[in-house]
Amino acid sequence: MADPLIQEASQLLQAILPDLADAEDASLRLPAADQIVEQHFRQQHSGSLARTTIANLVYQVLRHRRFLQAMLQTLLPAGTTANAVQLVQAASIALHEGWQELSGWQRLAYLLGNIDPPSHIPQPSLSMAEQLSLPDWLWQNWSAQWGVEEACALGLALNQPATLDLRVNTLQTNRAQLTSTLQERGLATQWTEHAPQGVRLQQRLPLHTLPSFQQGWFEVQDEGSQLMAPLLQPKPGELLVDLCAGGGGKTLHLAALMHNRGRIIAVDNEAARLQRLTQRSKRAGVRIIRTVAVRHERDKPLKEWENKADAVLVDVPCSGSGTLRRHPEIKWRLHSAQVEAYHYRQCALLEAGSRLLRPGGRLLYVTCSLLARENQEVIAAFLADNRSFRSMPLTLPTSIACTGAMVYLLPQKTGTDGFFAALLQRSS
Repeated sequence: MADPLIQEASQLLQAILPDLADAEDASLRLPAADQIVEQHFRQQHSGSLARTTIANLVYQVLRHRRFLQAMLQTLLPAGTTANAVQLVQAASIALHEGWQELSGWQRLAYLLGNIDPPSHIPQPSLSMAEQLSLPDWLWQNWSAQWGVEEACALGLALNQPATLDLRVNTLQTNRAQLTSTLQERGLATQWTEHAPQGVRLQQRLPLHTLPSFQQGWFEVQDEGSQLMAPLLQPKPGELLVDLCAGGGGKTLHLAALMHNRGRIIAVDNEAARLQRLTQRSKRAGVRIIRTVAVRHERDKPLKEWENKADAVLVDVPCSGSGTLRRHPEIKWRLHSAQVEAYHYRQCALLEAGSRLLRPGGRLLYVTCSLLARENQEVIAAFLADNRSFRSMPLTLPTSIACTGAMVYLLPQKTGTDGFFAALLQRSS
């Protein structure tokens, strides 16, 4: 019988990927893995050490599932597929004993009930997609888009755990003061390399319990995400529209960049997310955000701002392929047909955002995807149909290479989540 922690981790894994045999067809509407894990621990009341062990095992499988399956296959009978318990057992061996040690292989064989454990380390022939634990279609897409060497580096970077980054709320404090306050509480910190208001924590903890969080001194936000809002070049006193505001991380950043002067219209089709933004705004001391719930991008409330906005942020729903460090379950839920559906939705949202701009206004298109179909192909299609818009040069920190009017943040180069951005201007 499997260890209780192995059993619990395998149950969690099955909740995240309900059908491991055909996981790529699982719906993206499933809750994110971190939400499922958090809910599970609220119900189970596991100890902190057990929670850490279980979560590490689950995420080890989510990141390396395909590689683990291929390695397990050398010890399983032909025609069988590894189940959740076996995958977690393999992840445990890989974490604590490593694949390079014969003892680890022999222990895994014993756990699998193999009466003839290997006398040498098996060397299965794995494809690059298997080695990087990527679906074939995603590997083929990235290797065609970036080249094999860069795609390998990207896959390796996305298999690393995500960092825990904070964005200093400059309406309430500054980076030096926040860093000092956190260090006084025994927390190891460092300043982010690229984002000027970013602080990186070296350990994970319940941040909502910190007085500095309750006072609105910071928001949890990946360093790459922190680099997006400044690209819109927001100015105090302007009218801005955030067309896909979601939980409002970039919306709050825009308010800070505007020094709490002007107006920001935060639009989304989920009222619950806008409600959370309202609560976050109060904590952050932001007074210039108005939330507006709509049913779709052509809903009547949006007509109020047509041809009026100085700037529009269109941070569209996307595949999230740039966030696999943080959400590795995405690669097992996503498939190419969904990317195609995202493309047409993104084109519609970009078109809707463009109608809100006044002549001379700026529009920033953002995704956390690293797929051309959701990025430069959307921009190219829009510019081909809208001659009154032109691309604008982007300004990024000097530590990040940027050429032309579109930029990718690649995790292997920036140490952040992956993002794409393009800045457009309406001429008439």
